[in-house]
Amino acid sequence: MGGIKGNGPISLVSKPSQSGAKYVSRSVPFLLLFLMICLNCAHPCAMFTLARDGLVLFANNEDYIKPGYVWFTPGEEGKYGRINFGFNDHFAQGSMNEAGLCFDAATVPEIPFEPDPSKKKVKNLLEKIMDECSTVEEAKKYFEEYNCTHLSGGQFMFADRHGDSMVVSYLPDRGVLFSDRAGDFQLITNIRNEASGFRCERYVLAGRVLTSGSDFSVELARDALNEIHQEGKQAFTSYSNIFDPVNLKIYVYNLANYEEQIEFDLKEELAKGKHSAPLADLFNSDRKVSDVRDVPVRKFETEIQLDPKILGRNAGEYLSENPPATLTLSVEGNGLAMTSGEGNPAHLFPESNTSFRIREGGQITFDVAEDGSVRGFTLHRFGDHYAKRKSPSREE
Repeated sequence: MGGIKGNGPISLVSKPSQSGAKYVSRSVPFLLLFLMICLNCAHPCAMFTLARDGLVLFANNEDYIKPGYVWFTPGEEGKYGRINFGFNDHFAQGSMNEAGLCFDAATVPEIPFEPDPSKKKVKNLLEKIMDECSTVEEAKKYFEEYNCTHLSGGQFMFADRHGDSMVVSYLPDRGVLFSDRAGDFQLITNIRNEASGFRCERYVLAGRVLTSGSDFSVELARDALNEIHQEGKQAFTSYSNIFDPVNLKIYVYNLANYEEQIEFDLKEELAKGKHSAPLADLFNSDRKVSDVRDVPVRKFETEIQLDPKILGRNAGEYLSENPPATLTLSVEGNGLAMTSGEGNPAHLFPESNTSFRIREGGQITFDVAEDGSVRGFTLHRFGDHYAKRKSPSREE
């Protein structure tokens, strides 16, 4: 995660984000909600946990504007030893300890964090957890006991050697939230998943890779990281790491070069005592920061070709209740056009049979019954807004 600060909350550029988590008044006209342009978080990241048949992998792309560092902290009485990744301030952005507990973080749009007066205060809860906890369940209990101000601008993923994983996030009206893995993998980018059904392009693309392979492996995780790595001045993939908490192995890639991999054995490294290194010093490649920074910003294309019959069934009129609006969807090439009254249309393209991305910002997920009829859709933009179908489904 680009940007956890050692002495306070995560620092962010205060802008609307693709996460759809920035709150706006419900009185804003419906069409304006998705015609407003989405802006990216300042320093996006992505991570996921894979767990199947005894294999557990925890993978992360660290997208930021600085070269990466690695350092090893041997255990001492009451504390586990661990490997840490981050930058030259040696403030851990992600870690795995010798008990097999892993963590990393993703930047999300900053919102006010209200400390729970019944909870204890601690300078860095994440470091305390990695020092003292061995399982996801133990980490959860620490969040229930201590306040964590870093949740104002970040969400955290944890995984352990048993295959358990969770995402920890925060919403002002709901407090600290825990989302456990459902299925074979758990994935986050820069979206508070509990706030909206909106998913950024990198989330969509990584999910496709992770569901394309019948067998989970380090290679599959690497391919997913490569698929969504960042380039350009806004943020580039400084490093990528894959933790294997069962075998205490770590696989590392530098500056979005997935052709060269280095491997650490955590037990062997901790036996050497405390040590650290810039990641660039550990690779044979002469790849430089400028190779991924001084290039055009990488764009992510998620559009798929969809059966015209599926497009046609989505066409028709829909009614939004809050705020009231009648929305008309019509087939437009390989996608859909949405209009309301005399306003300019919004243009949608398919990412799956039921999910469409709005070129002007946002997403739509169709509510499809078992018989294939469309009951309505949810607009994911600054929250989730449901529109019920007025006219029956039809095919073109």
